[in-house]
Amino acid sequence: MRYIILHSILIYISTSWVQAQKTDTVTLYNGDRITCEVINLSKGKLHVKTSDMSRLSIKWAKVASIETLHQFEITLKDHSVYFGKFNKGMPGTAMVSFGAFQELISLHEITSLEQINSKFWKQINGSFDAGLSYTRGNENLQFNSSGEIKHRTKRFLNMLSYTSVITDNAQRLSKKQDGGYTLKAFHKKSFFTIYNISWEQNTELGIENRASSNARFGFTPIDDSSNLLDFSVGVALNREFDSERNATNNTEGIINITYDFFMFTKPDIDLTTSLVAYPSFTVKNRFRSEFNFRMRWKVFSNFTLNFKYYFTYDNKPPAVEALNFDYGINTSIGYSF
Repeated sequence: MRYIILHSILIYISTSWVQAQKTDTVTLYNGDRITCEVINLSKGKLHVKTSDMSRLSIKWAKVASIETLHQFEITLKDHSVYFGKFNKGMPGTAMVSFGAFQELISLHEITSLEQINSKFWKQINGSFDAGLSYTRGNENLQFNSSGEIKHRTKRFLNMLSYTSVITDNAQRLSKKQDGGYTLKAFHKKSFFTIYNISWEQNTELGIENRASSNARFGFTPIDDSSNLLDFSVGVALNREFDSERNATNNTEGIINITYDFFMFTKPDIDLTTSLVAYPSFTVKNRFRSEFNFRMRWKVFSNFTLNFKYYFTYDNKPPAVEALNFDYGINTSIGYSF
């Protein structure tokens, strides 16, 4: 009996040790071989985990070949998608196996990789950032923060996100805050659908509370190693409470354009721009829009320095004394995981 228990423990330990090893191999054009676990490819960077060097980001153009034991969702420049693992090919190519089939693919044609992993925690990534500023002349104190957590599976992306900008001075306290949940479903040929529920507050525009939901259908015409462009259209429903606690229900159209640009430099630079328009169906001639811009520098490891600009417009805000627009510039320090 003791022998059986000891044998079982040894098998468990050895199995755990083998599973803990980095089983994928990335070979560079300069001849270097990296034993690692390939996580994903995004914006021209191949993200891997190694036993000795922790997490690394490798420029995709420097990769000559790749071998993996994990399954990946592989997206090409023509928006076609494969699901399989990588077997070693000639420099610049990879043999992708899916089931009983294999296909030789040029690495240059691959724009993104996402590991398909059954372990929940390995499918999660995200980022957080925060900044604080104070001006003695007008006693202006401002705090800004934002964050997101993403969970990616083969066909779906789940995301929780929030932003907060709170400004306090001798005259008044203003708040611009929002948060919500987004479900994105990926379809064939770069089409997708998005479902979102959110909460928003903007005291400058007279919005004390706004609860909303929207559904959109979209298309990604550009998705390569340094550019990502999304278009989507849909319908939004919301319930607004103004500064006087008056409530209104609204139905709006929604048009969204998002552009993401990445530069693999030292430090890495990531630019994200989004423009959202809300033409109202229930309030005659009402039109709202939101513009957001973010520049993120990777300072060291997973820490970033962020610059953000926002502009919000509403030609018919719910509160009579409210402004028609609000804008701001923020800087912050962040962490990505």
